[in-house]
Parts: sequence; C-alpha cells; structure tokens
Amino acid sequence: MKNTLLFIFIALTISVYAEHKILLYYEQTNNGYIVYADNEEFCPCSVKVDFVLNNLESSTGNNKVFILPAKSKKNLIAELKVIDKKKGYKFSSNSQTNYGDDSKNNYDQDFEYYLPFKKNVSYLVWQGYNGAFSHQNINALDFTMPIGTEIHAARDGIVVKVIQNNNKSCKQKDCAQYNNYILIYHNDGTFTEYTHIKKNGSRVKEGDAVQIGQLIGYSGNIGWSSGPHLHFAVFLQKLNKRETIKTRFLVGNGEQSELLDAMKEYKKEY
Repeated sequence: MKNTLLFIFIALTISVYAEHKILLYYEQTNNGYIVYADNEEFCPCSVKVDFVLNNLESSTGNNKVFILPAKSKKNLIAELKVIDKKKGYKFSSNSQTNYGDDSKNNYDQDFEYYLPFKKNVSYLVWQGYNGAFSHQNINALDFTMPIGTEIHAARDGIVVKVIQNNNKSCKQKDCAQYNNYILIYHNDGTFTEYTHIKKNGSRVKEGDAVQIGQLIGYSGNIGWSSGPHLHFAVFLQKLNKRETIKTRFLVGNGEQSELLDAMKEYKKEY
C-alpha cells in the first residue's frame, strides 16, 4: 500500500504510521537527520522509501526496499546529510509497505501440509490451482464445506492478521473487500491465508503461535464467494504482489502426500 509520509520540522522527532504497523521517524543531528523505522508486526515487513530532498543527500540512495525484522526497533533507513550548510534544507517522502521479505525467493518446497479440517471427515476441492472462476493464474484451493465447519491449521506459524467483522457476501469481485480471513506466517518466510471464515469465526488472535492441526476458526461464506467454502492459499508476499505456491498435503492416513486436484474429495484420517 502507498502512503505519503510528510516530515514537518516542528520538533526533533515526529512519528508517522503507515498502513501496516510500520513506524517511520527521524532524529535531528548537527548535519541533518537520521531516519529510522520500527516494525510492530508479528512478521518481517518490507518498506520502500522515496525521499524528496532539498539540500540533503541520502546515505542509502533512494527508492530502496528495506527489510524490517518482526517486532524490531530503530532500523536505520538513511542518514540525510546537509549539502550546503549556508542554505536551508528540508525533506518529505513517499513510502510503500507490505508484509514479508520482498527479497525472499527460497522456501521449504518439501513441506507436507495437513488438510485444513478435523480428523475423520472429507471435503471436496471444488476449485483447484489456476481455476476458472477466481483462481486464474493463482495457486489456491477452495474446499466446499458447510458454514461453521472447523478449520484446523495446516502448518505451525504465527498469526499475523485476523479479519472477522464482515458479514456481506456476493459473487462479484468487488466483494473481496469484505473477505474475513486468518493470515499465518511460517518460519520459511511463507504465509497461509484461510479465507471466507464466518463472522466472529476466528479462534486465534494476532500474535498467537499456532501448532499444526490446531483449531483456528470456523468456515463461512463471507466476501467474494459463490457458496460456503474455505479458500486456502500459501504464498511468498512481495512488496507489490503475492507469489502463490502449490503445496503437497498429507492425505488418507497421512502416510503419503500429493498435490490436490479439483473436483476430488479428500479424507483426513490422522
């Protein structure tokens, strides 16, 4: 998301929040300013800063993407040094932020995910990878399941975001803004999003550590949805896009794993 961060020189330190919980601020020095960033999110985040400088030069250049560790403080963004001390100086900036490490391309390709529902039940994969309805060029799965079905974590991780206050649904893409979801970050840098959960249907909160197989919420039919189901997607989050990933799931008794196919029913016996 793009945010305009305007630094007004009425105090030594002025803090400005971007859309994600990224705090940008500066400290004044004898030779200009030092700009820092705090990341208050429960996962690494990326921030791109575009400085507009007047009689200042940046020690780190411009339009650079910085990776901020989770729950980190005072990450150096740039030293802004005065060029000509006989003249006035000022700056402003535009920034863009998102979850994840924009530079990350590697992840655990061999990880075997649990099916995202409880033991001894089976559900149909109605729409698979690169599906015709809403998955064009997207590696995501839709499990058909009644509203209120238990959703279980497919992998260990940290809950980054929970949206569960929406109660609107329609078949048009515009309704995606009403999606309820649980977003979980994994230790290899990937994320999993469990989407269309029912209103107030989460059983976890932001910052919770979840274990594979744990109950995390209840399915619904909220947002961009043509019927009750769970939308499941694993991805690397870049600054401007998601790179969705095909994943292998343990099926049957859990002794083997496979990529799931559309219009096929899968049972979980583990």
